[in-house]
Amino acid sequence: MTPPCPARLTVLVCGTLLVAGGCTPPDAGRPDRTSAQYLQIIALEDARPTGGDDLAALIAAAGTTHGYLRQTAVRALGRLENPELVEEIAKHLDDPAPEVRGQAAHALAQAVHRADGAAALNLLLEHLASETQVNVRGVYAHSIGRLRLEENDRARAIEAILDLSTVNGEDAHPSTLEGVALGLEAMMRNARGASIGERAQGRLSNLTFYDRVRQQYGRQSVHVRLLALSAMGQAGSITVEFIESGLRDPSARVRTVAARYLNVVVPAARSEFIRRGLLDESVGVRIATVQQLAREIRDEVVCERLLAVATRDESQGVRLIALDALAEPCTDPEIQIQALLGTASSLGPETRVNWQMGAHALVSLARMAPDFASRLVPVYVSHANPFVRVYGARAASVLGQTDVIRQLVGDPVANVRTAALLLLSQDDATEMDQLLVSQLSSEDPQLLMTAARLLEGSDLGFPVASAALTAFERTSRARRETSRDARVMLLRRVAELGSRALADRLTPFLSDFDAVIAEQVAEVLELWTGQLQTADPQPLPRNALPRVADLPALGNTVVLLHMQKGGTIAVQPLPHLALTNAYRFVRLAREGYFDGLTFHRWAPNFVLQGGSPGANEYAGDGPYSRDEIDVLPHWRGTVGLSTRGHDTGDAQIFINLSDNVRLDHDYTVYGIVVRGMDLVDALLEGDVIVRAEVVVEG
Repeated sequence: MTPPCPARLTVLVCGTLLVAGGCTPPDAGRPDRTSAQYLQIIALEDARPTGGDDLAALIAAAGTTHGYLRQTAVRALGRLENPELVEEIAKHLDDPAPEVRGQAAHALAQAVHRADGAAALNLLLEHLASETQVNVRGVYAHSIGRLRLEENDRARAIEAILDLSTVNGEDAHPSTLEGVALGLEAMMRNARGASIGERAQGRLSNLTFYDRVRQQYGRQSVHVRLLALSAMGQAGSITVEFIESGLRDPSARVRTVAARYLNVVVPAARSEFIRRGLLDESVGVRIATVQQLAREIRDEVVCERLLAVATRDESQGVRLIALDALAEPCTDPEIQIQALLGTASSLGPETRVNWQMGAHALVSLARMAPDFASRLVPVYVSHANPFVRVYGARAASVLGQTDVIRQLVGDPVANVRTAALLLLSQDDATEMDQLLVSQLSSEDPQLLMTAARLLEGSDLGFPVASAALTAFERTSRARRETSRDARVMLLRRVAELGSRALADRLTPFLSDFDAVIAEQVAEVLELWTGQLQTADPQPLPRNALPRVADLPALGNTVVLLHMQKGGTIAVQPLPHLALTNAYRFVRLAREGYFDGLTFHRWAPNFVLQGGSPGANEYAGDGPYSRDEIDVLPHWRGTVGLSTRGHDTGDAQIFINLSDNVRLDHDYTVYGIVVRGMDLVDALLEGDVIVRAEVVVEG
């Protein structure tokens, strides 16, 4: 029997759409044959077979007598994203186990994720009438809605989803309706404003009120309402009445969605809605409201509200958005300037936490009162915190202090040098190319990529190509897949500004460890020599999989992120959804990888991202990990794997601050915050993870 989920996760994960009968593989607690077979399937999936014995083995595993193994193998077939496998996957829509049928419906949609979905639609519609299990019907609705379809097929798909939303004239089961709402939202988003029809409009309108009074279906009813409201917004059919209703919803998550559409409300009524949103108890609602307020014409009321938020809101994140908005003149600029000056002046030279307020205020102050800002810039550009120095550089750029920015090109921290180069390039600084070439000696991938990109079309010509190739060779010796973006950009400069004279140095990289690089090298050599070149990549070993003996503890493991700001975030890995990435996260946490790293990106009401050495998005742990797409959406509080493209996970994590279903099917969810989400809401760019601790609970 499958061990149950920890209690805190049962509703959110096991009860969301469909996760097979539990949260860990059957028999995972014993080192037996079944668990070994399970790991073999995961290993085959991770190898991404396109044919041969490995693909045949996956297909065979999908026919085993063990239900969980069938489900795992069917999921693996979908993750290959091979449209040629749709007929093979569709065989499992008739499986006796509902969890396998649900996984097959999801896998069909994932198999055609980057292709035309007509064939998958036909197969799903063919089997839909015989499916009676409510969770599976929800997966059908979700899968149909996310398919890429032409107009006629889209109309068929909408009708099918709408038919799933009712049973004998009554609302379908909440598990089905959640899938319906996910499907309709995905379809409206992908259709990009195409007409949804009266029937769909009416059904979405109805679903915005689903279970709002009784609230007997918990999270599922909240999901239905917020998705229905979002779908109406995506379709351009949301009205003032629905926005007002959404702002009164008992769930803050629904109110946040409603606040994002305040621009639809006519100005006369919008002011009252904004007032109400600014008083909401939810940080998410207030952030969405201030983002709307920041787009308003600066009259007296707007200015008073921005100043009040910037100085008095209890959330630093909300205040930051208001401070950014105060870069635009208000009706009484003196009050505005004094508020910005006071905040910007509060930063001391050694401030380690809560520096973000002063940094944002300084950049706004530079636009409003250059003389005042100029006096503060030296404090910022010499600050001990490199994040602060970056903001100092931004303020210097606004002020036209090119000499200050030039000094930062020599900063000891690569992120600061990168920011300085980007700012100088905007001003078309003299001798820019020489500065850029000087940075090609760096080991930092983001800095190398930036310098190489900015050297496009350089008048220096061949010397740039030679220096870029030298940097490419040096970076390649580290044999890290995570350097791909930098190496690709360096190769572009080599190809653009180099010549056949460099061919001998480039030829060995036809056998590079990264297939993307090997193929690009072949293209460059063909361009130079006029002769056909064949790439022969030699891939690195993949990330290690857990052992059978590791599985029991992994299912009850929690990673505690102890923050410099104070407090702890508890992340529960979800190995049943994304085994390789969940295991990697736990292993790296245990090894101390995250200790001292930062959350380097804060996108309000979107994500908090971090876990990268050097606090940039172009460095991480290698080799890359594969995407592990599953049915669990990117609900608020889920933890996802940051990537720089398909199958390029590098151990960076992001925490969803809102319900980000637009990320579904492109990014892996492998964990969930089970404690400390209030702390997550308070974190900002640059906040430090002091230590990651791995504990086993349960």
